[in-house]
Amino acid sequence: MKTSSFNVVKSTTLALTIASAMFFASCGGNSQQTQEAESDTTPKEEAFKSVTKYPIPTAFEVTKLLNKAGASYILSLSNPVESVDKYFTEKSKAVNLGIYGADLSYASTYQMKQETMNYLKVSKKLIDELQISTAFNSDFATRVESNIDNKDSLISIISDSFYDTYEYLNDNGKDNLSLMVMAGSWIEGLYITSQIGVISKNNVDIIKIIANQKEPLNKLVELMQPNAEDAAIAELLASLKPLVDIFAAVSGDTLTQEQFEQVSQAVSTVREGLI
Repeated sequence: MKTSSFNVVKSTTLALTIASAMFFASCGGNSQQTQEAESDTTPKEEAFKSVTKYPIPTAFEVTKLLNKAGASYILSLSNPVESVDKYFTEKSKAVNLGIYGADLSYASTYQMKQETMNYLKVSKKLIDELQISTAFNSDFATRVESNIDNKDSLISIISDSFYDTYEYLNDNGKDNLSLMVMAGSWIEGLYITSQIGVISKNNVDIIKIIANQKEPLNKLVELMQPNAEDAAIAELLASLKPLVDIFAAVSGDTLTQEQFEQVSQAVSTVREGLI
């Protein structure tokens, strides 16, 4: 992906993170988005082109905020790397590429070197099996290995891979796969956050992060709906419905204890059905 596009997305995400303590960017319109929406597109394409290049930024945002909140790294929350060999369908590979991508972000943000390399390996395996043969991904593993001790560079490299993968899939008529990857990443980010909230003595900041997922979830569902004739997308939409219903009752950046427990249980159930 071009550096300028990445910098725009990253800057927007950073500003919104500071302003609202969210780990996903708001998807409000701008002049570029308006121009894209007005161009000649199919209904499916409009859902993508009406938002930024990567409408739901990478899972690094959640792990950065968890780090700031003083939450410790807990390996057992991530999807075991050994599970990669049981994903045979295109859907399971795409969704778990998103899940493993979030786990990779989680490990690398906390500078867990061995775990970072482990999740890099399984992510690369799924990238290869899905034939996402971009120029960037061809030497993705080498770049990560060469920068394993440089946290800032590592974050940029992995974030670039997210954006590059998303663009490649959309540019090659595989927007359904990009949605599955996105959904997997969002679900894993929410799962890790909610589980940390469950075990934390002081989870006020964690609750705020979770509450602010209402809009990103709504945007994800909005993007998926035009592709609902795809059975895999339809299944994902159905699995997300309980979370949509719970978040519909959420107002602002707070959750009641009951809502928090409902979100934690619902996302755990969704994730369990995917991994």
